[in-house]
Amino acid sequence: MKKILVLLAAFSLSAAAVSAQTTPAKAAYGQHQKGNKPAKTPEQRADHAAQSLAKKLSLSAAQTEQVRQLNLARFQELQAKRTQVATAADKKQRHQAMKASKDRYEAQLKQILSAEQYTKYAQLQAEKQAKRKAHQGQRQAKS
Repeated sequence: MKKILVLLAAFSLSAAAVSAQTTPAKAAYGQHQKGNKPAKTPEQRADHAAQSLAKKLSLSAAQTEQVRQLNLARFQELQAKRTQVATAADKKQRHQAMKASKDRYEAQLKQILSAEQYTKYAQLQAEKQAKRKAHQGQRQAKS
């Protein structure tokens, strides 16, 4: 009888330990969350991006609203594209579509901003890209 009770206790403890080690399912591409923060909606992302550009480029209220609307359309388009299932075959096609979308965004943004503001924007983007490449180089060196 004691053996059965010991076996039952050992089995229940091992079952509890196994069930506690389940891993959460991965989030869909582009839907990653940091910590316990919920994913931002396209509207929230557009507001944040517009306010950030307004502060960095000294945009007027009208320019800020135009940039917000432009970002909102862009983020909604990106969210719609992320929901589509991606395969390795259409990776190149998806890359080209994203590049075309970015080029359209840049052209529309250039119409909204003054020449001086756009120059500063381009400089900020170049710095951001250089920083990203340096960070990738450091990550690859660690591997």
